[in-house]
Amino acid sequence: MPKFTLLTATTLLVVPAALAQSPITLTQASFPSSAATVERYQDANIPGSIGATATGANQAWDFRALTPTGLPYNVTRLPAPATGGIAGAQWAYDRQATFGRLAYDYVGYGALAPTGWLNLGRTISRQAASLALLTGGANDSAVINRQSIPYGPSGVVNFPLPLTAGGRLSRSFRVATTGSLTIQLASLNRAPLLLVQRYTYVDSVAGWGTVRIPVAGRSTGSDALAVLQVRSRTIRQDSIYLNGSPAPATLLAAFNLQQGAVSTTYFDQFWRNNSAQPLLELYYSSSRFGTPVAADYSVESSVLAARKANLLTAGWQAWPNPLAADQPLQLALPGAQAGEPVRLMVQDGLGRTVLSQPLPLVNGTATLPASAAAALSPGLYTLSVQQGTHQATIKLLRQ
Repeated sequence: MPKFTLLTATTLLVVPAALAQSPITLTQASFPSSAATVERYQDANIPGSIGATATGANQAWDFRALTPTGLPYNVTRLPAPATGGIAGAQWAYDRQATFGRLAYDYVGYGALAPTGWLNLGRTISRQAASLALLTGGANDSAVINRQSIPYGPSGVVNFPLPLTAGGRLSRSFRVATTGSLTIQLASLNRAPLLLVQRYTYVDSVAGWGTVRIPVAGRSTGSDALAVLQVRSRTIRQDSIYLNGSPAPATLLAAFNLQQGAVSTTYFDQFWRNNSAQPLLELYYSSSRFGTPVAADYSVESSVLAARKANLLTAGWQAWPNPLAADQPLQLALPGAQAGEPVRLMVQDGLGRTVLSQPLPLVNGTATLPASAAAALSPGLYTLSVQQGTHQATIKLLRQ
């Protein structure tokens, strides 16, 4: 999410004439966001030599000292379904919402408009999670209903457009998700559950100039690229209601929750023209911003040297989906390396790994036997296949 702060006349006066330039302006025409967009990122460690992030006009930020950690990763989008989605959506994406120890998967929907990149709403499939390990009741469960949640008549602006120096936008919205809770010891039997999240986004252009970031295989890093520095706060408040009233403190404590808990994320994003992802993201621990505590940067092909593609994701499929208890799970992996086994991992709605198993690869296919698939309880899972450093992921519904 994007973020901004007014540039003062004093700031402008101290810029040497030799450095004078105009800030870029981002518009719908220079923000190529669509269902075909694939954002590519690299997480990074922040060395001690990097201090507080400067703001203001005509900056020359240099973050080439960032060191990559882990593997680069993609954030992909899917074409919005013709039916069963959110009206007006141009693309969809998989996400997860968390409430302490509770979590559910959903599909979010977005679109690009003259006013910006919009979040239009979410759809949720029915999901059930056993609470037996938490409460001791063999049949205790939390259920999230199947539902569709639009974010108002025209959605919520995730990234405002047009955007240039001096830009600022604040907006708020509410997401209410219904479900039910069964806990034998608390005499709850499918008690109506309401999970409410209230969000406020505040984005301001805090500076502009050029930025340089690391480039794989290129010791000099990137060129100095013209950017806007967007400074942001995302404020979230969580509330849980049971049987139409605020959930009792004892229940909230069991789920590691506090009624009305507020969490705030502080970050900078550096945006350039003709890219639908920030060139650099810096995260901070407080409203003072100061020295960043986490970072990631773009590894788009237009910024970085070419890198090896993840061939495992090419044309891969898992079927049947939904999967019944008596069916084996078939995996088609035409891009996998022949002769090397793959590892199948399955995570439940709470992010717990419930299955991790190597599978032989024969003629580009692998099979999870029906006996292993039957051990999965009905619900929505995240299915991942790994081979070497490559990974492919998809959602699986177990009926």
